[in-house]
Amino acid sequence: MLIPISYPLNRAAPLYPGTEPLTITPTKSLEAGDDEEKSQITFSSHAGTHIDLPRHFCPGGGSVRALLAPEAVFEPARCIEVPKEREEPIRIQDLLPHLDAIRCARALFIRTGSGLLRGTDPDAYAERHPWVHHEVPGFLRMQNPALRLLGIDTISIAVPAKPEEGAEAHRAFLCGSPHIFLLEDVDLSYGRLLEEPWTLRIYPTVFDDLEAVPVVALAEFE
Repeated sequence: MLIPISYPLNRAAPLYPGTEPLTITPTKSLEAGDDEEKSQITFSSHAGTHIDLPRHFCPGGGSVRALLAPEAVFEPARCIEVPKEREEPIRIQDLLPHLDAIRCARALFIRTGSGLLRGTDPDAYAERHPWVHHEVPGFLRMQNPALRLLGIDTISIAVPAKPEEGAEAHRAFLCGSPHIFLLEDVDLSYGRLLEEPWTLRIYPTVFDDLEAVPVVALAEFE
């Protein structure tokens, strides 16, 4: 069974402040009498559910094409619940009750509950959401050297009010060894995600030398 955990990319999607909005521009054929309808679509590499790769913050870091595949598979994936409100940080102490899940995961997801605001209060979801402290990636590597991806139900692991802390956290995940990719703005509302290991399948919408890219992400259950 496949469950989508990525949000559709559209013009109504909330965006991290400073992210360029998605635009759709109708285009006309230059050939006379041609009624074919076409559109030009422009969007940010950090719009919607997207994956951050090392090139985002690490000079010379790997890109989408260098480090992913057209279908990227991570298994097992585990999802843990760490309830947070507004601009509360996720710190090591919040993860201690979940060590069993952390130590066996190739991809780890954190459900804070922020996703509930995405449809009801998109401004709060984009600007005043939980964030991840820069101490977390080192702790995760120590507990599980095989971890390769962290996903979260917030628009970013960084919060606009703390840009320096956000940049430090991104560097700690993406530039450390081994790299831990970041999957942000993920729909973790499906209850079964918390109950058992599953397989994460990621399909980049653009497969090229990018520092990040919107993706289609699926949770696969047996």
